[in-house]
Amino acid sequence: MRDERWVNRFLFAWNDTLFYDPLDTHYRPRKDHFLSALDEEVRSRFVRGGIWWSHRLNPNLPSQGWKIHVSATQRNVHEVAATAIDYLVARRADFKIALDVNIFEMLNSKGMARGNSGKFITIYPRDDDEFRACLAELTLRLRDVEGAYVLSDMRYRDCKALYFRYGQFRDTHTVDAMGRQVPHIIAPDGPVTDERRAGFVQPWWLAWPFTDWKPDPEPDEIELLAGRFRVTDAIQFSSAGGVYLAEDTADGDRIVVLKEARPHTNVNIRRDHDAVDILAREWSFLNRLADTGRFPAPVATFRHWEHHFLAEEHVDAADIRTILFQHNPLVQPRFEAAQSQEFLRIFLAVFRGLAQAIHAAHERQVILGDLTATNLLIDPETFKVTVIDLESCRLNESEAADRHLQGPVELYTPGFSHSKRVNGASAMEGDLFSLAAIMSYFIFPVAAMSYLRDDVFGIYRLFIDRLGWPTRIHDLITDLAQARISLEDVLEILNGDTELLAPVDVPPRRAVAEESLGVAEMEAGVAGFITAVADVQRATLFPVDPFAHTTNPLSLGFGASGVLWALKSSGIELQPEWTTWLRDRVKNIDPAEYPAGLMNGLAGVAWAADSLGLRAEARELLTRANQRAEHYDDYTFYYGRAGLGMTNLHFYLRDRSEDDLAAAQECAKLLCDTAQRDGRQAYWLNSFTTDGPLTGLGFGQAGVALFLLRMHQVTGDEAYRRLGRDALDWEMANAQPWDGDSFTFKHKETLVPYVEVGAAGVAKVLLRYGDTDTARALLRGLAVDYTSMPGYGFGMCGIADTMLDAATILRDPGYRDTALRQLDYVRKVFLFEPAERFAVARQDGFTPLAVPGEGLLRCSCDLMTGSAGVLRLLHRVRVGGMADFLLDGI
Repeated sequence: MRDERWVNRFLFAWNDTLFYDPLDTHYRPRKDHFLSALDEEVRSRFVRGGIWWSHRLNPNLPSQGWKIHVSATQRNVHEVAATAIDYLVARRADFKIALDVNIFEMLNSKGMARGNSGKFITIYPRDDDEFRACLAELTLRLRDVEGAYVLSDMRYRDCKALYFRYGQFRDTHTVDAMGRQVPHIIAPDGPVTDERRAGFVQPWWLAWPFTDWKPDPEPDEIELLAGRFRVTDAIQFSSAGGVYLAEDTADGDRIVVLKEARPHTNVNIRRDHDAVDILAREWSFLNRLADTGRFPAPVATFRHWEHHFLAEEHVDAADIRTILFQHNPLVQPRFEAAQSQEFLRIFLAVFRGLAQAIHAAHERQVILGDLTATNLLIDPETFKVTVIDLESCRLNESEAADRHLQGPVELYTPGFSHSKRVNGASAMEGDLFSLAAIMSYFIFPVAAMSYLRDDVFGIYRLFIDRLGWPTRIHDLITDLAQARISLEDVLEILNGDTELLAPVDVPPRRAVAEESLGVAEMEAGVAGFITAVADVQRATLFPVDPFAHTTNPLSLGFGASGVLWALKSSGIELQPEWTTWLRDRVKNIDPAEYPAGLMNGLAGVAWAADSLGLRAEARELLTRANQRAEHYDDYTFYYGRAGLGMTNLHFYLRDRSEDDLAAAQECAKLLCDTAQRDGRQAYWLNSFTTDGPLTGLGFGQAGVALFLLRMHQVTGDEAYRRLGRDALDWEMANAQPWDGDSFTFKHKETLVPYVEVGAAGVAKVLLRYGDTDTARALLRGLAVDYTSMPGYGFGMCGIADTMLDAATILRDPGYRDTALRQLDYVRKVFLFEPAERFAVARQDGFTPLAVPGEGLLRCSCDLMTGSAGVLRLLHRVRVGGMADFLLDGI
């Protein structure tokens, strides 16, 4: 379920600020936006709605119907805009158009959802007659115009700029358990989801809208592409085209990789290219580098229908994350010198190979450009490196015939390539920076902070010292990042295996003295940063995780109420205008726009609002949340019935209202009724658990078990405890032995030691059930020194919080020592004073300390991913107490 709340952060990191800022409210259109040429009277009929100019005149417009999408290319977008606006305004039609060319590029970018890509203008006809008339008349005006194929739609006849589908005209939606809007339309038998997926869908209850035209049906048989390639699997999809595995029937069914480019997608107006141009460039560079043995061999290029493809050699190898997590000792709770030495041997082999690949490219005057960790495929036996995805390559020098390949492709991955370049052009020095960044990522994946911090490569001295590696490795990385050494120097250093491997000596783990941490100063700094960046003009009051911008602004876990709750609970005085801000918004909540749950819905906002003095408002919110319990199919602690039930218990324990207890019992009954069994073990499923049950406090069975334990403790009903124990048995039956004497969990082949999903959350609940032996086995695996993110839900602070639980419940100060060591890591790697360019005012007596949010691209202040969660851990370390929201007071 964490994947369900993972938002494409690149769409929120589009500007040069410290925070994840939504385009909808923070983007300012260019002066030459698509309405700029209109006279003032016509322009006054439009209003801005997010990233669109909306021309909505008809108050009686139906809520759904056949709608039209107009697409364009980077070369004709202004012409298409002028033509369509002129026609639609004269007709007094309802429509919307992208704000400007920057938004147009985003709508056609590779990162756009496939079902939404290409929709430059959307038209809402009043009825079917106007729908047909608009299409016919626009066809005359746009007959020779092309645009990106809108994947969710049907193309109208042969006009390559006009598409249509049946769907929403007005915003009608429900909200799922995660708080995301689910758009719907009304069928004769009730609401159905209005899916924006790739592929036209004809509503079953509607007739085809034309009598004089219908497209030819799709062929039943799947044909060979280019008469030779048989697609066997899809590796990935994007709006610009897919990547596939295929059998080459012209070469003994050899497996190859096919890369697809859809015309007029992934456009760049400044450089005048699209996905097809980029694919053609990649083909040129594959051929130029074919003899090096470091890049996939080119096989063929061809067109199928309107799409362009290249076929290249399939390299049977692993991605860098697989190699990293299989061999990197830093992901383990403890390791020996031999493991570190073996990892250094692998490191040297991998980056000797990558440096040789870059050197071979540079000898052929090829600059790789946007070289990232995902460009590497590594043989898991020999550690030979193959560099894939040559989309961003350019020539440093060229003959006249290749002059077009000297121009840059503006593809920059934060953390791996320079974010700013003169004239947007990559240089050979940029490839050295990328090599340094990938080296760092392989040692530990926190390099994405490079936008936020200028000292990221310096931080890596901490990891290299812990591995016991020679300091020359760190010097190599920092020198590369500054282009102070050449590739020849790099290769000479990396070839010195014996010299580099011999001195590997892992230092002993050292205890961290609490007085040396400066916990009070850290707490003041983190709190000071949060208060310094509060802004009552923000929709979320504080800068928060993008998930809040796609769901709701007030949630406990990701929005404003959780930040305010954390500040007050940590003894920070709240400004009166913040409380007023919250009161105004709580009073005006539309409960239909919020889910019911704890971390992302009404229950959590009620919990926070009550503690902030808004008791009457909190009661109303909780009542609304309970009204949904019966129809709520989510079981989880963070988002579903278990968390809602826990909130009711919280209110019951304070007020002793039987209504609160009855509401908690209703949640417990529904959980009991929906439990599934695997022998004696119990588990729950919801609409997100397509791959089977999940594990952990937030998403998994442990969260339900905790609520059932509290119900047992309040009511005395042993059945609750037995069912909770059966749920914990399911969790441990699905744990994996790790590091000899401990256990952990995997989700999608990735270790998950976290609270939200994984071992730290399960350990918290085992401790409260008194299962100390099993808890200790998980805690041994949680004694890690490093994680790739700092936050509470999915980072180090949540793990450290579990260690504090163990220190208190097991009365073993050794766990507190572990928590202090983990907090010291957060201090050294993730807490930082923002650079002057971010304009965060320094406070009297302390330095404001920012915390990177999930993704590490920007900072967040929310409870689950950002500063507020770090603040709560710091406060607990300093003053004591138990974990939040778990009702240990029972």
